[in-house]
Amino acid sequence: MGLNKYYELQRTKADHPFLSPFVILKISMICYGVVLTERALNKVQEPMYCFGKLEPFGISFSGRTNGRVMPGPILLRDASNVYINYGELYTDPYVVDWDPDLELFILKEDEKIIDIVDFVPRPRFYGKTTSKGTPMEQLAEVRAQKLIMNAFQRCRLWEKGNQCAFCAFFTGQHINGEVDCQDIYETVNEALKEPGRFSEIFLSGGTDFGGETPFEEEIKRYISVFQAIGRNFKGHFSSQLMAPAYKKKDLQRIYNETGVTSYCPNIEIWDEKLFPIMCPGKEKWIGRNEWINRTIAAVEVFGRGKVYTQVVAGVELSRPHGFKTMSEALNSNFEACEFFAKNGVIYLSTIWRPHKSTKLGYQPMPPMEYYIRLTEGLHQIRKEYGLVTTNDNYKHCGNHPDSDQERLD
Repeated sequence: MGLNKYYELQRTKADHPFLSPFVILKISMICYGVVLTERALNKVQEPMYCFGKLEPFGISFSGRTNGRVMPGPILLRDASNVYINYGELYTDPYVVDWDPDLELFILKEDEKIIDIVDFVPRPRFYGKTTSKGTPMEQLAEVRAQKLIMNAFQRCRLWEKGNQCAFCAFFTGQHINGEVDCQDIYETVNEALKEPGRFSEIFLSGGTDFGGETPFEEEIKRYISVFQAIGRNFKGHFSSQLMAPAYKKKDLQRIYNETGVTSYCPNIEIWDEKLFPIMCPGKEKWIGRNEWINRTIAAVEVFGRGKVYTQVVAGVELSRPHGFKTMSEALNSNFEACEFFAKNGVIYLSTIWRPHKSTKLGYQPMPPMEYYIRLTEGLHQIRKEYGLVTTNDNYKHCGNHPDSDQERLD
């Protein structure tokens, strides 16, 4: 066993003194994974923590214990949150234990205490159903202060094997397709009864290219769902749409007819040769260059710093097609970040976790050092261009270490 992660943390903190220690810990936790002891698992069954057995994006987690519910994201002491796929098969994970004497959750490696942690509290609307009997937790996932809605609970890119090579969404059992707008309205309405809990609403879903023109049905659906959400507000409200790269005229329609305030067409991977390999459906229906052009054009609709895109960091180093060296991969991402920053688009990273249900399957991730260097570089580039993340920051998403780092600026 040993304390390999502990000593790696200490070396990394010494080598990168301007990087937040919580960002370093977060990267390490995502890279290595986290499992719960029996005591911790028992504790999170209590109403304060248990999140439920359903989630809106249909991911199959084979390692989860039948009959037990899992908690939400882990909260670090600086209030940033870490999204963990609980129950996955990790090689050398951290352990979260419950200490009954201290009445605290403890993050450990072997018996070495790394830090004190907590979990995002269970939202009050979980366990409730809509007037049509739909469990609300099936419609909305929750991060620290972010309400995540899914408009279409399957992805049509899977129909002919054109799904992204790293994607494990919609591999579980409850794949329902289009959601009901009244269900969405009622779920948001109920969620807002918890004062101060949510400061952003995020809407996404599986890709649907159907219609007389590609994505016509999807665009109509997003408008309808956002309008249902918007019945709870007046005018525009803090929100984000994560969707394919649409034409400017379609984005203008979405912005005009809904309350959405930011937009995120994720490119996933920048390299021109790797993009069609890793994202064949996106290449088929839109194409890399057009995806980039549409993302830039979206700034004219939503404004500078209100259009986002992200890389699934690590996929660019995956076998057998990825870059051979970290330097090549880093340079590719830094090139992308600077290109987008010049055009007012925020380019973020999220850490790739291999999953058995994806085309890439289980394979070794890049070393932690790669993500440390990527986080520093992306943050610095955006800072030089005066771009600040107001949507995918520490209190909302929890997936982007490089935007967490902005708290030190």
